[in-house]
Amino acid sequence: MSVSDLSDDDRKLVRSAVMRAGVMVSGAEGGFFDTFKEAFAASKAVSGADPALKDIVGGFGFPEMPKGDKAENEARTLELLHEAVTVLQAKAPELLEPFKSAVRESATRVGEAADGISDSERAAIEKVNGALA
Repeated sequence: MSVSDLSDDDRKLVRSAVMRAGVMVSGAEGGFFDTFKEAFAASKAVSGADPALKDIVGGFGFPEMPKGDKAENEARTLELLHEAVTVLQAKAPELLEPFKSAVRESATRVGEAADGISDSERAAIEKVNGALA
């Protein structure tokens, strides 16, 4: 199995999981202007990812966008992360560690982007990391 075995739906799943993990950490601590710093930090983390993963994340199609309240978004994001890990294990195992690394890096950079990692951001990062295990 390899990257070429990923369907369009699989790619959307991976893209959504990466994007929403950063959004989940960003949403843990309010602040309108902080959101811009955090979005930049997340995109910078992904730009340093494995080229095949970057192609998937930046590829054609929109990720699944957050909707609903904070608890619903968090639950759905964690679900997407679990699903992405499962799909990558089965179809593109060479991308599993780069995926986990990119998500962890993105979540951490988002937390650090605006005045360091708060307790609520740290808790969100821990949940993201748990979903990747």
